[in-house]
Amino acid sequence: MEKFSLNNQIEKVLRNENTSFLNPIDTRYVINNLKKMNCDYKVFYLFNDAEKLIVYNNNLNITLFEIKCNFSLTHREILGSLFSHNISEEVFGDIIIDDNHYYIVVLDKIKNYLITNYNKIGNKKIELVECDLNLVSNFTPKFKEINIQISSLRIDAVISKLIPTSRTISNEIISSQKVVVNYNLLKNKNYVLKENDVFSIRGVGKFKFIKIISMTKSGKYQIMVNKYI
Repeated sequence: MEKFSLNNQIEKVLRNENTSFLNPIDTRYVINNLKKMNCDYKVFYLFNDAEKLIVYNNNLNITLFEIKCNFSLTHREILGSLFSHNISEEVFGDIIIDDNHYYIVVLDKIKNYLITNYNKIGNKKIELVECDLNLVSNFTPKFKEINIQISSLRIDAVISKLIPTSRTISNEIISSQKVVVNYNLLKNKNYVLKENDVFSIRGVGKFKFIKIISMTKSGKYQIMVNKYI
């Protein structure tokens, strides 16, 4: 978020309201400023390792819905359907897919709108059922482990192996503002990945760089990357 918008989020907490859903970087900004003001606060996260957080004082006005349907859904389909209803990413949290159960958590201010209007994904019917937040508190994100060999830890090199494509195409993807690293739009094509960096490639998926496994005799890196599924 822009600084002006983040300051508005701080004002919400001071008015005993909850913030919108924030990424970890924006959450830190809000918390640090609340500490300077000696203001009490709490942080809500739907499950351990959730990436979208809410800062609040006493009142937390959110709702968890299960998306009921008789067909399989992907994270990308659910996300796209929310955006197609002109729903901003600031008003909904992490999307959970757990053994063919699908959940979204939203700010209460869009609850009634969703109940009335969010009844299809694509051309297939769905139903929203309100759930207890504790239902997903023990959820653990699932990953697919990917091991690749690369000549450099630069992100364009990693992208070219993950897609796979050429380094030239990887750089074009970055230039097209389709890559986010640690919740910030990537602008530096020469960025060198560090352990635990989280990055997303639009249209491809979300990844976490875990570690360097080993070095080959030719000086290449064998690395482990987890892809969110």
